Amino acid sequence: MELSCTFGSVRLPLGTSCRPRADVALHVTAMARGDRLYHPSNKGGLIMKRLTVALSLLVVTLLLAGSFAAAQAPRKGGSLVVALGADPEHLNPALTTSYPVGAVGASVYSGLIWLDEKGRPQPELAESWDISADGRTYTFHLRRDARWHDGRPVTSADVKYTMENVLGPYHGRFRNAFALLEGIDTPDDYTVVLRLREPYAPLMSLLTVFDAPILPKHIYEGSNPLDHPANYKPVGSGPFVFREWVRGDRIVLERNPDYFDEPAYIDRLIYRIIPEELSRSVALEIGDVDLVWGLYLPASELPRMMQNPELEVWQGVRIPSLYFVFVNTREGALANPKVRQALMHAIDREQIVEQAFMGLGNVNVGPFGGGFFWAYDESTDYSKLYPYDPAKARQLLAEAGVRNLTLRFVYDSARGPFRTAGEIIRDNLRQVGINLQLVPLERSVMVEQVYTRGAFDLSIQSFTSSGDPILGYHRIYLTAAPGTPFVNATGYSNPEVDGLLREAAGVFDFERRAELYRRASQILARDLPVLVLFDEVATEVANKRLRGLREALDVRDRLERVWWAE
Repeated sequence: MELSCTFGSVRLPLGTSCRPRADVALHVTAMARGDRLYHPSNKGGLIMKRLTVALSLLVVTLLLAGSFAAAQAPRKGGSLVVALGADPEHLNPALTTSYPVGAVGASVYSGLIWLDEKGRPQPELAESWDISADGRTYTFHLRRDARWHDGRPVTSADVKYTMENVLGPYHGRFRNAFALLEGIDTPDDYTVVLRLREPYAPLMSLLTVFDAPILPKHIYEGSNPLDHPANYKPVGSGPFVFREWVRGDRIVLERNPDYFDEPAYIDRLIYRIIPEELSRSVALEIGDVDLVWGLYLPASELPRMMQNPELEVWQGVRIPSLYFVFVNTREGALANPKVRQALMHAIDREQIVEQAFMGLGNVNVGPFGGGFFWAYDESTDYSKLYPYDPAKARQLLAEAGVRNLTLRFVYDSARGPFRTAGEIIRDNLRQVGINLQLVPLERSVMVEQVYTRGAFDLSIQSFTSSGDPILGYHRIYLTAAPGTPFVNATGYSNPEVDGLLREAAGVFDFERRAELYRRASQILARDLPVLVLFDEVATEVANKRLRGLREALDVRDRLERVWWAE
């Protein structure tokens, strides 16, 4: 069997110099079955379309947009305004997997690499890299012209400090890789050597700015990174420089003229804080906002936006993204798997997709969703194992001896579809004798309640998983210390699941990895610490004059490559 190294969804031979290659074939990891997609000719309504590979829809859009943009040279200047639903907790993406933090921080900081539209690693702070034949040693050669925004050079000491002192202890996705690190060597200022105790298949996919932003050692060293002032006034090495943060209103970044790569086309990047979802839609339509990510858009507004000639609606499976309800399994009735199974039968996931998310989802999923088709096990398809069946739910609750149950449903108040989903779930559970109290919270308060304090019964969430299920979905199920944001909020702990997932992390062969995921999925489908609702069909809406939005596949848009057409 030929060993290979996995970069996102791409496999390259081990024992060779793994530098960017134009001839590497794409191994598609995003596949949907029965996705509901919008179509302009359907007058804003829904159409059902079974796709062999849902990503093909996005590829066609990319090719058409690329052909049009190719006829114009990128123009410099202007501002780009992006809507956020709430203030980020802070601006240090090395501490958290929070989407708003990462979205803003990714334009300020840099990673060792970035992933192109085919999931292939491309140079960022690292200009080249080598991987040993046994997959345990990664050597990165850093650029010599990268500088922090205060003028100091970026060196291997910054990489070592960040991984050992911030990413390893605190980042929800990187900490799994850090646990396998035997050591980090810095033989000179521009060479970093990562030595692993065992191979870790998705390591390269984890080294983008979204999952492994490099911090300035000279600013953070000797202090507690959790409450450092630089978390709110960041000093990065990326394409944009932080200028101001007016809470509740805006975050302003400006073009970095000394950026080591090609400087950004736009002069200014402004994130506007708009808590009300309808206000975000109006701001987009009247031109006060230029780009809104799908998670901040009310799904009910999409049909009208698709008819707006001034807007561009992007749809398709971009990066696997799973929507689910966390269940606090620590004590009480919810500690009983039979009660959790009853909840799954009681919730009408099809209704949630249709009414809360306007059909932009696929309910034929298991514990790890359906986006990674090689890891998907049809025998754990929740739509078949736990179909909507209130009578079955009542039977399971009776068997568990549960009556007159009241539960708190915590959600991010900035996410309109979450409220609608909560209302549907409340009505569903009322039919089986459960009283559900909806608790909308501002995002930072929600994070504290759910992840730090565990003060919830149910909570609707969404996670992405970049190029591998290890990067986003393992942390949902692996036993973890309490209190870490976006890591195992449920309190679930199963040593057998832990062992299977950790073994999968070191296996490069897809067939062997798939078998490990199948075994883990069968256990998780029985235990149900998480009620998986659906896989998302990603959507973004932007001003039609924007160009360059689709040049990367590393969760964020590379906004330094965005420019305004005439």
